[in-house]
Amino acid sequence: MPIWGHVALLCRAIADEGRQDAEQILAKARQDAAEVIAAARDAADKAYEQEIRSAKSKAYADAKQRVDHAELEARRAIMAFRERIIQEILDALDQRLQDFRKAPDYAAFLRLALKEGIDHLPGNQFIVEVNDTEVDLLHGETEKQMDEKSLQIEVKAAPDCNGGLRINTRDRRLRYDNSIAARRQRSENDIRREIWSVIFGTESTPT
Repeated sequence: MPIWGHVALLCRAIADEGRQDAEQILAKARQDAAEVIAAARDAADKAYEQEIRSAKSKAYADAKQRVDHAELEARRAIMAFRERIIQEILDALDQRLQDFRKAPDYAAFLRLALKEGIDHLPGNQFIVEVNDTEVDLLHGETEKQMDEKSLQIEVKAAPDCNGGLRINTRDRRLRYDNSIAARRQRSENDIRREIWSVIFGTESTPT
């Protein structure tokens, strides 16, 4: 019976049956109250322990999240550093390739680039685009190709071609880009693997 029910019985007993019955009911009420208080204290203790466990669990989850975030940021920083190193090497390579345009054997490279492009394209009529400062370097080679293979080759100045050359079919539907920039781009994956192998001790970039 709820404790407030015993209060009502207590009042009635005092009025109707005297002090003795009232003391018995009061004792019962005290016992019920003690049980209620004990149950409440036990529930409070369990709730407190649960809160402690939840707090510990949350603290662990928060700590793990901070560690995971720190590890992720560290990996990103390492990858950014490595990419910066690779880009610096690629930039230096690009500069070396531009310097190659002043080398004595650059004309031989242009001749080989022309032959390679012609061999990759169909037909026998071509338009060759080369930097306007390098048009003269192809003199002799175009005539040789025309004589040996019965080709028609027109050489045009292309200021935007910074080294190497571009070969087009006469109708310009097909192009073989043998410029220095295009050749470097085609080889970039191999170059990156080589950089990783030499600088970082692995043959490929991590995934």
